Amino acid sequence: MGIGETAALTAALLWAVASLLYGRVRLSAWEMNCSKNVIASAFLLIQLGVIFLLGHSESWLPAHTSAWLWLGFSGVIGITLGDTCYFRSLQILGPRESLVVFTTAPLFGAALGWIFLQEHLTLVNIAGMLITVSAVAWVVSEKGAASEAPGLYPGSRKAGIFFGVMGAVCQAVGQIFAKKGLAYCTPVESAFIRLVVAAVGAVIVLLCLKRTRSLMTEIRRPGLLKAFLPAVTMGTWLGIWLSQVCQAHCSVAVCITLLNVSPLFAIPLVWYFQKQQITRRAITGSVVAVLGVALLVARPQDSPQSADSPDRAATESQKAQ
Repeated sequence: MGIGETAALTAALLWAVASLLYGRVRLSAWEMNCSKNVIASAFLLIQLGVIFLLGHSESWLPAHTSAWLWLGFSGVIGITLGDTCYFRSLQILGPRESLVVFTTAPLFGAALGWIFLQEHLTLVNIAGMLITVSAVAWVVSEKGAASEAPGLYPGSRKAGIFFGVMGAVCQAVGQIFAKKGLAYCTPVESAFIRLVVAAVGAVIVLLCLKRTRSLMTEIRRPGLLKAFLPAVTMGTWLGIWLSQVCQAHCSVAVCITLLNVSPLFAIPLVWYFQKQQITRRAITGSVVAVLGVALLVARPQDSPQSADSPDRAATESQKAQ
C-alpha cells in the first residue's frame, strides 16, 4: 500500500471521528459548511506559511492560473455544494442512511475518471471497488437507522435521499477537477485553493440568504466550538489535505472509494464513545470491506506506482507536503 492509499484511509478515519463531532453542532447545513471552510482555510494558510519559511516552497501561495481555475471549480462543486448536500442529508436521514446513499460516490467517480481522465482499472480493482461499496452499504443500512436522525432540521425522506445523491455526484465531479488542478501545485496548495474558494462561495450564499448575522451569533454560543473546532481540524483541514495527497498518487475511483470507508471506522468509535452494540453484521461487513480495499489497491508488479500525468509540475517530495 502506497502513500496515496495510506493518506486516503487516514483521512477516512479522521472524517469518521469528525462526523461524530459534527453531529453535535447545532448549525444549518449552509452555516456549518461555511464556518468549517473559513476556519480550515486559515489553518491551511498558516501551514503554507510554515512550509515557505522552512524553505520547502518558493512562494507562500500558489500562483498558477490553471491551478486556481481547476481547483476553484472543484471547491465550489465538491465542497460548497457537495458538503452542504451531505450535511443536509445527514440532518434528515441520520448518519447510517445518509452514508448508504453517499457510498454511490465511488461509482460516479470511476465513470467520470474513465470518461474525462482516461483512467483505467483492472478487473481486480473493479471487483475490489464493488465489494467495498457493497459491504459499506450493507453495514450502514442495518435496521435502526431511522432512530439515529438528529431531529434538529427535519425534512422528507425523499429530500434526504436526493441531497445524499447530489452530494455524491458533487464529490465525484469535484475530485475530477481536483485531479486536473493537482498537475500545477502540491496537495497542500490544492487543499487551500479548494477550501478558500469554497468558503467564498458559501459566504456569498449566506449573504444572499441574509444569514451571516445569525451565524456570527450562533458560532459564539457557549459549547459550540468545543465540538466544532476539533471536527474542523480533523475532518476538514487534515482530511481534505490528505485526500489531495491521495489524489496526487491514485486514480479518482480508488481515492473516492477509500475515502468512503469512514463508516467502518465509525463502528468502533460509536461502540466506545456512545456505548452502542456492534452486531455480527457490522463485523462481517467490515471484514469484507477490508478485503475489498485490498483488491482495490492491488497493482500489477509492472504497473506504475501512481496515476499521475507525465506533465505534473510538482515533484514527488512536494506531493507529500
